Amino acid sequence: MGREASGDDVVTAIQISIIAASILAISLHRLRQPSLVAFILAGLLLGAVIRPILGDSIQGTERISHLGLVLLVFVIGLELDLRKVLGLGKAPAAAILLQSPIAIAVVWGLQALLRSMDVHVPGLAGRPEGELIFAAAAALSSTAVVVRLLADRFDLTSQAGRVTVLTLIAQDICAVTVISYLSTQGSDRGAWAIVPSMFSGAVVTVAMAWTARRLLTHVMRFMAAAPDLIALSALAWCFIGSAAFRMAGLSAEMGALVAGLTIGSLPQASEVLSKVSNLRDFFMALFFVALGMSLPPPSVSAILGACMLTGIVILARFVLFAPTLLAARLGGIVSLAATINLAQLSEFSLLFLPVGMARGAITQEEASVISYALMLSVMLSSFAIRYNYSLARRIAGWLGMGTGLSGREPADRPGTGAGHAPADIYLLGCHLHAEALLRRIRQCRPDLLGRILIIDYNLIHHERLRGQGVRVVYGDISNPEMLRHAGIERAKVVVSTIPDAFLRGTTNEQLIDSVRSMAPGARVITTSVREEEVAEQTARGAFSSICEPAQAAQAYLDAIDQAIGASQAGGCMRSGRRDV
Repeated sequence: MGREASGDDVVTAIQISIIAASILAISLHRLRQPSLVAFILAGLLLGAVIRPILGDSIQGTERISHLGLVLLVFVIGLELDLRKVLGLGKAPAAAILLQSPIAIAVVWGLQALLRSMDVHVPGLAGRPEGELIFAAAAALSSTAVVVRLLADRFDLTSQAGRVTVLTLIAQDICAVTVISYLSTQGSDRGAWAIVPSMFSGAVVTVAMAWTARRLLTHVMRFMAAAPDLIALSALAWCFIGSAAFRMAGLSAEMGALVAGLTIGSLPQASEVLSKVSNLRDFFMALFFVALGMSLPPPSVSAILGACMLTGIVILARFVLFAPTLLAARLGGIVSLAATINLAQLSEFSLLFLPVGMARGAITQEEASVISYALMLSVMLSSFAIRYNYSLARRIAGWLGMGTGLSGREPADRPGTGAGHAPADIYLLGCHLHAEALLRRIRQCRPDLLGRILIIDYNLIHHERLRGQGVRVVYGDISNPEMLRHAGIERAKVVVSTIPDAFLRGTTNEQLIDSVRSMAPGARVITTSVREEEVAEQTARGAFSSICEPAQAAQAYLDAIDQAIGASQAGGCMRSGRRDV
């Protein structure tokens, strides 16, 4: 009975956490603050109210919330494409990949120098064992916050947005490596303890890559017509990777990263990404609420240290990262805008805290400094990212820099490839009408083929369509996140050639709403089977609605008229021959 009551308490704690987080997130949204701040504040308030009531069940909530970071790293693995990094050029790629190691080394060295001078700066480690933790915290930026803020501004595809996202991915890989290193520091062999773990991790990585290529690819193809099963299978693969790496002595996050990497090249990766993202967001919200519950009440020294650490983070970005981007000739605006985007602490720094406190490397007060610095830097970033280009231009003017690239150049998306212009005509689904439309386009308007992108979950037709010069990606059009990932915000024309009777999980009206919310300037063409549907869809915002029966009726009438005319002409010819 005690175990059952404890389980009920954990469920109650999760319910209360989500309710409180939702209320605060809605309230702070009016102040244009990121939801992460609301989640941590909700945890702070709940920690003082429900911790005495629920007691140890809070720890169960914290363990469950850890799934948020596992799913976050899994999504990063799905999105990672080293070709995009190298596509920026060797110099920008080097700047992106080396940003975290350089920042960690410099901040770590600065702390060692201050220690040798017997000088302690608030916001930095108070003992040698904690210097790596503070150095890593100062070097990493928040993937969850930055990606969300840039997505809200439709700025993920700009040149500065590309540099920002790719840098975040490189940082997260570095963060997972640091976590794995810290987890081995309790061993008697010290730093060498990670060597056998890394060897075991390499063996597991090779095994997972081989399994994904030889087995998982066929399983995913077999289930292509069932997107929900694909997402469930991908989650199972993520947890298999996490468990395998934990058994190897490494972090579960590294296993999730490898799991994402091994299936990131599959056609179904976009569909998995769109479905897992919502689950990730839920557990990330729970994670930050649990973090807030674990924080002690703020003290003057903790707040002062948080302000100092935030200042060090911002200074490190502008002193270390911006010059490397400028040296890579990305231009003043792009370099400074990307630097502004990354000027905050990462949620991964929170994973360093329990490890550091368990080893005695940092105190509870120092853990509070990092946690409150994360909150403060995220609050500042919510405003800085909103005005990143304006701030970048102003700073560039103060420093006398050339602005270089505008920072708004489009990046590669799922509809862009070598030798192709970005797709701006999207076909949602590829059924009979879409295939007939493509045949007509090839006959009459072949210049449009290079501008078309088809989103469809039927893999059987993908190779044939690509062979005809049409770009196609796997995805469930009923999922708005899938449409966003496919870059539909850049569409000029969106065509749904499937009537409601054949759509699964959505309708043409819902597709109109989804497209207009992400691409307000796009013109949506839908398909209907009744005159009433035409009026409903056009009233909803469709540019045009093609009514199959009405179009067919006119075609039938034209054919009847032609048949009658041919019959009468034939009768006249026969009567004329008789007269002769």
